[in-house]
Amino acid sequence: MRFPNGYGSITHLKGHRRRPYAVRKTIHDKQIYLTFCASYHEALTFLVDYNKDPSIYGTDKMTFEAIYNLEMQEHRKNIAVVTAKNYDIAFSKCIALHQRRLVDITVADLQRVITELSRQGVGHPTQKKVRQVFHNVYKYAVKYQIIPQAADISRFVDIDKPKKKYIKKPFNTRQLNRVKAIADNPHDPLAPWAMTVIMMCYSGPRPSEFLNILLADVKLKKRVYRIRNSKTAAGRNRLVPINKKVLPYYKFWMERSHGCKTLITDDTGQALTYHRFLTLFNKVMDASRCHHSPHECRHTCATWLDDKGANKLSIKRILGHAIQDITDGVYTHKNIRELKKAIDRL
Repeated sequence: MRFPNGYGSITHLKGHRRRPYAVRKTIHDKQIYLTFCASYHEALTFLVDYNKDPSIYGTDKMTFEAIYNLEMQEHRKNIAVVTAKNYDIAFSKCIALHQRRLVDITVADLQRVITELSRQGVGHPTQKKVRQVFHNVYKYAVKYQIIPQAADISRFVDIDKPKKKYIKKPFNTRQLNRVKAIADNPHDPLAPWAMTVIMMCYSGPRPSEFLNILLADVKLKKRVYRIRNSKTAAGRNRLVPINKKVLPYYKFWMERSHGCKTLITDDTGQALTYHRFLTLFNKVMDASRCHHSPHECRHTCATWLDDKGANKLSIKRILGHAIQDITDGVYTHKNIRELKKAIDRL
């Protein structure tokens, strides 16, 4: 339905949402979302009532959930899918605040959410993510003048101190040889998964990046693959060289996953979640008498590259770390050769 100019609009948002109908209106020369509704009729009723008396549904009536949805609508465009999913999980832990008006929420209300998580045994990393959701919601509300800047109370929320971090240790040669023995045994059902351990150790991707490598992005002749999705801007859309020693493993997975979307799949051709992959990874660790996490494969690659005297810039490019010098921010053919030269040191 087309409404008169300035009346507002109703948009059906994509994806699986409980309230897919968004009501939008231009206020102070900025188009903002007023609310989200479960049906078109509910959205239309809201818009009609709002135009009769805007004070009834002013921005000061907006709930924590409504502002979170607005903020993520804008934020999702600039973050990885896995990061957005983590925000949604953190938001789900704030259910006590969802239907509260933002202007009515106090520091004590925010702190109570964290305290309850602590009581349930939820640790520092998740608490930190929940607090970041608070920051994002209030920052958005200030940005669009839903609340004044002084009303941002998220900065007063405290979380538990982090526990002593587990010190990451790289694989040593003996350990990796035991994993390789499994990988090279065609009769061992764990062989494909032992291959993935070595593949990660010899290229250093984050586990989430590795599991999302597209089959079409692996170029065996050029000995490179592209990582499109990453948690950081520096890690996205980067080329990673393939070490000559593990090229046969990539060939194996290319043949095994033929016709699938991702390089690493289960027996049915479906992409693996991190948790499913972790189960298989741990089985390889048990069979090889090792005690490592998937992320320690990345740590192993970084350590080896440094020990072998690889160029610092090449290490950053391979691992997807931020590069400060803007002149080094564009790949050239020479860069790729340098990356291969670095990775072949291992």
